[in-house]
Amino acid sequence: MKKMIFFLFLIVSTFFFIKRQNLERQTQKLHLHMKAEPKTMDPRKGGDWYSSQMHSLFFEGLVKLYPDQCFKLAQAESYEVSEDYLIYTFHLRDTVWSNNTPVTAYDFEQSWKDILNPNFPSMNAQLFYPIKNADLAKKGLISLDEVGIKAVDTKTLVITLEKPTPYLINLLSFCVFSPVNIKNDRENPNWAHSAGPNFICNGPFVLEKWEYGDEIIATSNPHYRKTEDVHSEKIIFHIVENEATTLQMFEKGLVDIIGDSLTSIPLEAIPDLEKKWKISRESTPTTMIIAFNTDKAPFHHSKIRRAFSLSLNRQELVDNIVYQASSIATNMIPPFLKQNRNRSFFKDNDVSQAKILLEEAMEELGITKDAFDGVTLYYQSLSSTTSKVMQTIQQQWLDALGIFIKIESLDYRIVVDRLTSGDYFMCYTLWSAMYHDPMSILERFKYRTYAKNFTNWENAEYIQLLDRSFYEQGKTRFRTLEQAEELFLKEMPLIPLYHMDFVYIVNPRLNIPLWGDRLLLPIPSKDKKSRKK
Repeated sequence: MKKMIFFLFLIVSTFFFIKRQNLERQTQKLHLHMKAEPKTMDPRKGGDWYSSQMHSLFFEGLVKLYPDQCFKLAQAESYEVSEDYLIYTFHLRDTVWSNNTPVTAYDFEQSWKDILNPNFPSMNAQLFYPIKNADLAKKGLISLDEVGIKAVDTKTLVITLEKPTPYLINLLSFCVFSPVNIKNDRENPNWAHSAGPNFICNGPFVLEKWEYGDEIIATSNPHYRKTEDVHSEKIIFHIVENEATTLQMFEKGLVDIIGDSLTSIPLEAIPDLEKKWKISRESTPTTMIIAFNTDKAPFHHSKIRRAFSLSLNRQELVDNIVYQASSIATNMIPPFLKQNRNRSFFKDNDVSQAKILLEEAMEELGITKDAFDGVTLYYQSLSSTTSKVMQTIQQQWLDALGIFIKIESLDYRIVVDRLTSGDYFMCYTLWSAMYHDPMSILERFKYRTYAKNFTNWENAEYIQLLDRSFYEQGKTRFRTLEQAEELFLKEMPLIPLYHMDFVYIVNPRLNIPLWGDRLLLPIPSKDKKSRKK
């Protein structure tokens, strides 16, 4: 089974969690690179790529996702489910924080309710909305006391759902469902800003050092719960934006893995690298996209958006530029999340249809191509490949539609800020599933108010389809979700470009075996209401 390596924890566990009898001294320290600074170390406030991967190292929730896509109970020891699938009761292990104080159900309850506080800054609040009254509480319409999250005692957490949620266990594996130490958070509200005694966590690593723009050091947490897995004693992250510098450091043995989810491999270096190193690929639920701000004319018109999408030649990008691409994206959901089903919802490079749609839309809006003069496509230069992709797309639009779109590279933080504030027309970015289910992508576009719905798009029929899927199982649910995907792509609030593989090279000195078989934590069924490790 392919490994889902889309967060740093999974990278670390794939390569560095090994059986105790095979642990070698040379694996005690791991050197990695990061291309950008994490925006926050607080798992309640995360939302960007780099922060989420840090959270997966320093914090741990009720269940944990492993690289073979299986789940195991983590901070939870067991759980029960009611007959109607609306009440989940989790029983916590006797685990402690990095300061050796007990992790409690109250930490979970208050951490989650913090996220649902209307005044609390969180980009992932919508992930909690399957929980009873969570949505209303975040909108400030009801008290947080009415939310279906309750610590019955220090070791028992009860979750009451609004409706059955088939993917709940998958959902709970995402790092935003990790707790923070509430006592410490209230006494030291700036605890997540730097390393030190106030940075208290419950994951396999603790934050030893955080020197902004330079280095992050994670060391093994001596108080982490007992587990059969073993990890490296120290991970040193060098924050280096330039990929050529990263490659040079890798070839000198100063970096242990290159091309992982934190870095990239320079495209022009691939031919030579293939002669010297083993380049590996793994499927990931990641897609590169161009988001439209559907509030800004002329992209408020779906025909305009479709014209820009259909006119692109994705196959040219995949064949000639993007080494990491696994396939063109003429769909919304990465095949990785649909058992490798790769249904196409529109035709790639359909220039004739694109021209028709553009002419119809301009006539309906009473505009000319001059309306696009002020439009800029923003992007973060993730690698040398990115600039080539942007220039190629710019030329494809000019050739197919006769429209010149300006392109501009911005710093990662500025890109995120523009997306969240809506200060853009078009922006090249990516999405990666936060849990292993199509809903991880679909749900973020359910309401325009959701923090990660950068497009500001909303559709009543789309909402109804997603709501219906909660009460369905198996193939019936799958078909409903595909109907929602099809509707989304008819409206085209963003342009899917291509799905990505995880491409990496590992320093052969590590010589570490990959994961073997893992126990699957199954979704509860009616004849089995309790689950234990």
